[in-house]
Amino acid sequence: MNESKAAPEARKKRCLILYCSSHHQNTETLVKKAAAQLPDIDVIPLSDDSCPELSYYELIGLASGIYMGRPHAAMQSFLESHQKEMKGRRVFTMLTSGANQKKYGTAFSSLLEGYGCTVLGNYQCKGFDTFGPWKLIGGIAKGHPDNSDVAGAQAFLCGILRTAD
Repeated sequence: MNESKAAPEARKKRCLILYCSSHHQNTETLVKKAAAQLPDIDVIPLSDDSCPELSYYELIGLASGIYMGRPHAAMQSFLESHQKEMKGRRVFTMLTSGANQKKYGTAFSSLLEGYGCTVLGNYQCKGFDTFGPWKLIGGIAKGHPDNSDVAGAQAFLCGILRTAD
């Protein structure tokens, strides 16, 4: 796994995963561990400062925690400001949330399709959540993402890489 800010210009990289992770770093933990043993995947935190050259990548993964039913605001802002670069791209999503409702992946995929992306798949798992009312009870989905979640994410990534050939 390479966490460089930009891919080398000499050759096209196979896959980029851009992620937003705050609060408990659930999404960061998930994508870094899942991609650690897989070649040709760059894992880069999404930031306002810089964006890697998307044209260097065959596949783009978009990973985020879910906040009040939606991906992180920075992810939504990124998609809005990079509409042209994202149009026609093959993408996949990786999401973490306390409630782990499947509608989150469906809604995010629909959003991406609205930007002209081809969505290859969605992985979603629980993530420890102490936001809002969950704070009052000590949080939900404690211990997640766990080893089983990471193994599921890694299997998902392997499947995405195989079907994208």
